[in-house]
Amino acid sequence: MDEGSLLLLTGPPGAGKTTVGKIIASQSSRSACISSDWFWTTIVNGHIPPWKGAADDQNRVMISSAVAASMRMANAGYATVLEGIFGPWHFEQLKAELAECRVPVNYVVLRPSSDTCLVRAQGRVLESDEHRYALTEEEPIRHMWLQFSSLGSNENYVIDSSDLDPGSTALLVGEHISAGTLRFPNA
Repeated sequence: MDEGSLLLLTGPPGAGKTTVGKIIASQSSRSACISSDWFWTTIVNGHIPPWKGAADDQNRVMISSAVAASMRMANAGYATVLEGIFGPWHFEQLKAELAECRVPVNYVVLRPSSDTCLVRAQGRVLESDEHRYALTEEEPIRHMWLQFSSLGSNENYVIDSSDLDPGSTALLVGEHISAGTLRFPNA
């Protein structure tokens, strides 16, 4: 990634967003990797699990906050990766939030198989700071995977990382960015 760029890295739980995002960011001399999951951890009272229908307003606020922070970093010259769950169903909100972004924006969906996501998500070390709030319950993991399972005209943003290690996945994402195939719509 070039300095002064933004990558929106998404996919279901267990797709490898956190690990791959850090690898991608580490390849630039001035970079940041922002985990959108952190924004949900700031809610002290009134938290609604993000996969529940009643969480829509909360999710929009958290996405808005994460995008604003990431955009500021990217506009300041950092190669910035924002990793989290924001599917094409959030495109209109993302477009509005990114209206003041002055740098190239790319978007990629990591989508390993449902079983791969489940194994990876349930295998996390929850005591580590990185994954202490990570989702490991099968039902919501499979539910969120289904949301990413058929993206219609947005399938061109998908990378199947089922059989790839994080380094190979990061390399493939970089190749797609260089080829211009992951440009965010209207960015």
